[in-house]
Amino acid sequence: MKRYYNSIFILLLCVSKGQASYAIEGKINMKGEWQSTIYLATIDRLDNYYSANAEFIINSATIDTEGNFKLSGDNLPDHSQFYRLYLVKEENSEFNACLYEGGDNHNFVHLILNNQSDITIDADQNTFAPFGDYTLRGDIENQLMNNLGRLIYPSYMYYEIKFPSELQFSQNKLNKDLFVFADTCSSVLVSLAAINSTDYEGYFDTNEDRYISFGEILKSNFKDHPYTSDYLNKLRYYSRDYENGFSVLWKCLCGLLMFTILGLVYYIQKLRSRIKISPVESKSKLVHYTSQELKILDLIQKGNSNKEIASELFIELSTVKSHINKLYAKLNVKNRAQAKEMAKNIIKTGL
Repeated sequence: MKRYYNSIFILLLCVSKGQASYAIEGKINMKGEWQSTIYLATIDRLDNYYSANAEFIINSATIDTEGNFKLSGDNLPDHSQFYRLYLVKEENSEFNACLYEGGDNHNFVHLILNNQSDITIDADQNTFAPFGDYTLRGDIENQLMNNLGRLIYPSYMYYEIKFPSELQFSQNKLNKDLFVFADTCSSVLVSLAAINSTDYEGYFDTNEDRYISFGEILKSNFKDHPYTSDYLNKLRYYSRDYENGFSVLWKCLCGLLMFTILGLVYYIQKLRSRIKISPVESKSKLVHYTSQELKILDLIQKGNSNKEIASELFIELSTVKSHINKLYAKLNVKNRAQAKEMAKNIIKTGL
């Protein structure tokens, strides 16, 4: 019996280990007008690192009057990736105000999670912001994410900048600090968070080699990770070599298309010069002629007058004139001489 209970205990222990779940708990400041709900949102794409949308929310929990909260679950993907933990202003909802706030309203943190994550976050109670000067206990990657957060927030994004030059200096300093942080960081994912926080538009040209070299690191360490393909797509978008390669390809395609068009024009001109068919003649070939019209055309071609045609065909002179007017229209001619010339080909071809 004792062996039976030991077996049951071991089985339950194995099952519990197989059902791993993440846990995020802590205490934040609720001194402002904040909702008493904290949200956890997934960041499936690098472009969404600084975006917020209710569709990204995967979990939420109630915050008590003391600011304590706890989130847990087992529904995360197998691979580690970025997530956002944040609050929403009282007057808004999670569906229209998943926005980032700064300074005294700093309402979010970025984390790296999987189903084994166990993290505790505590905001400094002497600060006003929900996540003001927070401390984090957990795995090394999220401690590094905390250090990255201290580098970025507060930053020029949340300071009241008085002069344009001051803003530019702050931007330059932040981007340099982010590159240094990425170069010295022991976690590739945290380095990616730092690189992804840089200003690609303003600094890619002067730091292209660093962006490209980090792409090689990503391919080496996270070949099949969704973020790797996102990052490489960004490289292709911003890289001058990619743009130049695309430009050369586009010019080659345009040149080939132009050469093809010119060749077709030349071929058509040569073909038309060989077949020498006048517009009138070509048009006549598309027209249907009655047996009576063909007889009249034959007589016109032989030089018969209208009276002679009427006598030959035993019809009224007015009927002959009516037929001839219709023939002129079909032949697209204006006089008898032109009709006689056209009649030769028509009678010959049997149209």
